[in-house]
This record gives sequence, C-alpha cells and structure tokens, in this order.
Amino acid sequence: MTPGLAKLMEEVAPEARRGLAEDLWRLAYTRNRTDIDRARPYLDRNHAGILVYAAAAGGGRTLAVIDTGDRLVAAIDRFKPVRVGSAVRLVPASFDEPLTWRLDVDEAFPLDARVCFDRAPSTRAEGRWVEVLRATLEDIRSAEAIRRDAIAAQRRRLAPFEVPPSVETHLRERAEAVRREVLRTTDFSAEEKAELERLRAARASGSYAEQKRAHEREQALLRVRQERFNDALRAALESLKATIPDIRAARAAIVARNEATHAALRRLEDADTESRARTNETVVAERYLDAFDRAPFMLELREPPSGLEDPDRARDVLRAIALLSRALPRIANVRVAV
Repeated sequence: MTPGLAKLMEEVAPEARRGLAEDLWRLAYTRNRTDIDRARPYLDRNHAGILVYAAAAGGGRTLAVIDTGDRLVAAIDRFKPVRVGSAVRLVPASFDEPLTWRLDVDEAFPLDARVCFDRAPSTRAEGRWVEVLRATLEDIRSAEAIRRDAIAAQRRRLAPFEVPPSVETHLRERAEAVRREVLRTTDFSAEEKAELERLRAARASGSYAEQKRAHEREQALLRVRQERFNDALRAALESLKATIPDIRAARAAIVARNEATHAALRRLEDADTESRARTNETVVAERYLDAFDRAPFMLELREPPSGLEDPDRARDVLRAIALLSRALPRIANVRVAV
C-alpha cells in the first residue's frame, strides 16, 4: 500500500468499513494517480477541485477525496453531506492540533445521478450514459428552438411604440384650431356684410354728414363682431383648458404603454439571448461528451433528464456536463500495477 493510502487507513481504522482500502486504491488507479495525499494546510491557497469520493469514516466523520487536477487530496472530518462531482474547496477550519477542515461547495453537482470516479465503465450498458446525455443535448436544442419561436411570436404581439405629443405643442395646435373655428363661426352674417358694403359705398360718395354716420355705423358693426369673437374664443379656450388633465393623462398612457413595451421587449431579448447561449453551450457540451467516451468514470442515471423546456433544468444538465469535464484526468500513463 502506498504511503498516502496507508496513513489514511491508519486514521480511519478500526472504524473503516470493509473494502474502503480497495475503493481508495481503485480510485487512485482509475484517476491515473500513484497515491492519495493527506491534505496539508497552506496559508496562501486552498485545495480546490472536484469531489471524486466521499465515504463514512466512523465517529460521524467523512472521508473526502478531491482531485485538484494535479493530485488526489484527502481529508477526514465532520463534513456536511456533499454530492460527489461537486466543485469544492478544502479549507483549514483550524490550524490547532488536531487540525480540522471545512469543505466549501463552489458548485454542487446538479443532476439526480450518482457519479462513480472509482471505476470506469466495464460494459457497453455502463457506458450508455454518454449516449443518454447526447440525446438530452438534442432535446435541449429542440426545446430552445421552440422557446425562441414563442419569443418571436410574443415580440410580434407587442404594442407598437408611439411618439407621445408634447402637451404644450398639442395645446398650441388645439388653440390655433379653436381660434380658426371661432373666427369662422363669428364672422359677419350675410345681412351684416351687405350693410357693410352699403356703408363703405356711402363713405366713398355722399356728404360729410353721411360719410360720418357711415363710418360710425361701420365701427359699431366691427365692435359687435369683435366682442362676439372675443366671447366665443374665451368660452372655447375655457373648454380647452378643462381638457388639459385629459390630454396629460392620454400622454401619460402613451408613455406607460411605451415603457411597458420596452420592458417586455428587453425581457424577450434577454430570454432570446439566453436561449441562444444555452444552444451554443450544447455545442461545447457535445465536445465534452466525445471525451467522456474514454473517461475513466461513469454516471448512474436513474432516468434520462426530463423537463428540459424549463431553462433551469436545461442549465442543470449543461452545468453537470461542464463539471464532469473538469473531472477528466489531466495526467495519463502513470498507473502502477495492482
């Protein structure tokens, strides 16, 4: 037995269950390692990597083995339950004797599946999990295509943007229209126009007295018409003034509709961007699966992942594949005879 494994077994004995030493030896062999090192505290860094093994060590303690990418590191302490396959950090909780450890989870393994890092698939059926995940990626792509079609349909149903008119500009336009309408409705009547023609003719030909009377009568008719115009315009402007709250409310409603459309459009654009990103992630995950065909570990799926129309569920599958890719051994051809 190698030195690291021997020290671990001394620490867990006699509580260690039968077969633990064989499991650890098989783990080191499968992970292309020559030994499992006992964790040692460092002031400048932690042991970070993938949790590749966890087992009860007696006395309420747990033996946790982490693959840091460079080596296998093990520690024994009262760790909270952590799923194998999770990205973790082994942190010294106390440097006093006896040394204690804390297992921090950076990213928990999200699938309801058991990852076995201590053995590679020995039969075709045990390696079928890779094909199951490959089919799952295809289902994710199909679900994302359907989701983007639904997003596009929602985008088409959004209310169009409107340019809200300025209240001041709107009031000026309405006031000018009111003035033109009052000017039209308070114009001289046909009788007044005929009388004005006679008065102007009298002013051009006639005695001085007749011209003076014609001028005074003409001025009186003009004053009557001006007063009629002023009274009607004042009443019309008062009516227009009473509509100002309605005009402001209508403008506020247009602004609110525009803001709601903008918020919905931004939400849909974000959802579309996320959907395309998940689709692109399936392409990366497909390359990982090609490497899993030769991976020295296996995944025991109770059933194929379902509910992939839920983005969170699809993300769980993609994150699980990414975590497994981090667990691929980086060192090859260093196995020792057993």
